[in-house]
Amino acid sequence: MGIQKPDGTLTEFSVNSKPLFHSNPTRPNPARTSVVDTPSKPVEAQLNEREDRFRASFEQATVGIKHVSTDGKVIQVNPKFCQIVGYTREQVLTRTWQDLTHPDDWASDRAIMELLLAGTLDCHCQQKRYRHQDGSIVWVQITLSLVRTPQGDPKYFLLVVQDMSARQTAELALRPEEPWREKSRREALLNRLSTQIRNSLDIDTILETTVLEIRQLLRIDRCQFIRYHTEQTPAYWKVVTEDRESQLPDLTDCYWADTNTVLTQQILHLDIVRIDTVETVSDPLLQEFMRSLDYQSLLLIPLETPSGITGIISCSHTQQTRPWTDSEVELLQAVISQLLMALQQAELYAASCRATEHARKQAAQLSKTLHDLQRTQSQLIQSEKMSSLGQLVAGIAHEINNPVNFIYGNLIYAQEYYQDLIALVQLYRTAYPNPPAVIKERIDSIDLDFILTDFAKLQYSMKVGAERIREIVQSLRTFSRLDESGRKTIDIHSGIESALMILQYRLKEKPGAAGICVIKEYEKLPPVDCWPGQLNQVFMNILTNAIDAIEDKENCDSSQTEADFSKDTVLFSPTITIRTGLSQTDSAHPSITDGLTEEHSRGEMDNSEPDNPYICIRIADNGIGMSPQTKKRLFDPFFTTKPVGLGTGLGLAVSYQIVVEKHGGKLWCNSTPEQGAEFVVEIPIRQPPHKR
Repeated sequence: MGIQKPDGTLTEFSVNSKPLFHSNPTRPNPARTSVVDTPSKPVEAQLNEREDRFRASFEQATVGIKHVSTDGKVIQVNPKFCQIVGYTREQVLTRTWQDLTHPDDWASDRAIMELLLAGTLDCHCQQKRYRHQDGSIVWVQITLSLVRTPQGDPKYFLLVVQDMSARQTAELALRPEEPWREKSRREALLNRLSTQIRNSLDIDTILETTVLEIRQLLRIDRCQFIRYHTEQTPAYWKVVTEDRESQLPDLTDCYWADTNTVLTQQILHLDIVRIDTVETVSDPLLQEFMRSLDYQSLLLIPLETPSGITGIISCSHTQQTRPWTDSEVELLQAVISQLLMALQQAELYAASCRATEHARKQAAQLSKTLHDLQRTQSQLIQSEKMSSLGQLVAGIAHEINNPVNFIYGNLIYAQEYYQDLIALVQLYRTAYPNPPAVIKERIDSIDLDFILTDFAKLQYSMKVGAERIREIVQSLRTFSRLDESGRKTIDIHSGIESALMILQYRLKEKPGAAGICVIKEYEKLPPVDCWPGQLNQVFMNILTNAIDAIEDKENCDSSQTEADFSKDTVLFSPTITIRTGLSQTDSAHPSITDGLTEEHSRGEMDNSEPDNPYICIRIADNGIGMSPQTKKRLFDPFFTTKPVGLGTGLGLAVSYQIVVEKHGGKLWCNSTPEQGAEFVVEIPIRQPPHKR
């Protein structure tokens, strides 16, 4: 063989291997191997030598080697195997594995092959019998494995066969046959069964392995595990799993249990039922039952798990009578002890899994309940807050509106009186162009000409101020919407304008900070069926956050400029852009789910209809922006990035509920740190009639 070195060259080794016999026939034979370094040769020559060496190893091996296809055909054997079974290679290659195997070993071989194909076993070692060409029985020990393709697909079975006839004859000559055989069989089964069933926590796998091993050891026609069920009336027996000869019918099914029969009473009392031949059964019902299933011999070993489950290990033979020995009964009782421990472990594991799943579901339910409580709490807090604010705003608007109306109404009369007085003064001047000195002196001291000119301007400014106050009052009334708390059809722009009017004091220029420019790009929109008061709250929350983000950026820029005044800085122009229009897409927005949790994505489903389009309101700022981590929690109740006392974390959470849950719309945010943020609101023009 060759081994590639780090420099890319091949180093050739000669490997000689000789099998060593082991005292335990159930364990694979180790081999003594010697390695001899050989000089490097050209790669092609090395490969040819390697192939020749492999073929020579296969042909000259001192153990039999057989390749069997997955459908049972013999596809390759070496001379040693041909020597063991007494056939030529050509004769062997025309046969299947069943033709060479003793019929009593067919079922066990087939079961092991199925386990290898299923991936349950990687390798299996056992003793079995071949039929020699001369008709004699050849005892062998085989190591069986499955060769797979690089993709993991089954390719063929590989069997390494060691002739055990001479060894078995020598060992049997040194000790009485039956005690050794029984002890060996018992130890082999218990060791194998203990290892295999302890490696699994699946009850079905444990039971399948148990019945397979018992039938293989006892060489019987059928072995079953049967469970007694009492959760229904009447009670019934269920054949959970069985291993049987291929020609026998499948008996895995449910059967009603007659608790009055002698057999059922014996089993429920955990008494062993041992019948060597059906002819000796005294109970006619039991004898009829055995004959209906073609049972010649029957052995039933009851068991009861710690959880109270009653079951049976059923061993039966149909081809001929089969006496059951005391050692076999003891062996099965020992097997049941191992089985009970494995079942107890599996039941504990299953109970642990159920408890874990129950705890997981409870945790999920508690988490959902907590989230619902937080949402409800946020709704209550915000609703109470907005209700109080609305009442306060409405009260202030009402109190201001009355005197303003009084002032505005009297301005009209004041203007008429002013015109009459001006006309009178002009008439007096015309009639008395040369007034007395005292009057002329008074006219000069009060500057009558200036008063006549400025009084008109004064009246006009008073009228403009009163109209401005009326507009502010109307905006307050529009925002509070106490007279419009239900569903109405409105112009969506009026709600936006009312929010801007209320926030005007924060948009104006302040000492050390430029005013915020509001750019409005409104399209003509149809009236929208909505809850105006709640939508106004959404616009107020989004605009307030936009102003906060711009102020944060101005503060950061101011600090940076003071720290490094020598560098050229770009003047920051705070801007909020509001765009409205009909939605141009039905539902697919690349950024809808960007940074949002699964729950927040619920509002992004497409419930639009062709005859009920959406309107879209985009409110963008060039403020400080937000990180992806902030975006993920943007609409969570009580989440805020503002200092303690400056934010409750409820504004956007409530806005999300209003837009998505109340109006069936969509609300999401596009933002990049230091690049500002854009909130997008989409709501259908019409609401379903059943919504209230």
